[in-house]
Amino acid sequence: MSGEYENTKYVVYGEDRATFIPVCQKCGRFIKAPDSALFNFDGEVKQPEIQCSKCGASKMIFIGYV
Repeated sequence: MSGEYENTKYVVYGEDRATFIPVCQKCGRFIKAPDSALFNFDGEVKQPEIQCSKCGASKMIFIGYV
C-alpha cells in the first residue's frame, strides 16, 4: 500500500478478515476497537463505536478484505 499510511500496522477482524488501519481519521492517533466490538460483514462493514482519546467518536480506515 502506498500513501500516507505506508509502513503502518493493520488490524484484522472477523472470519471474512476485514482489514483496517487503526488510525483516527481526524488527528492520526492510533485507536483500538473495544474487545466487545461486533462487526457486520453482510456486504457492508459496520464499525462499532470507537473512541479516540483526543477527538472522541471515530472510525478506523477500512482498506479491504485479506
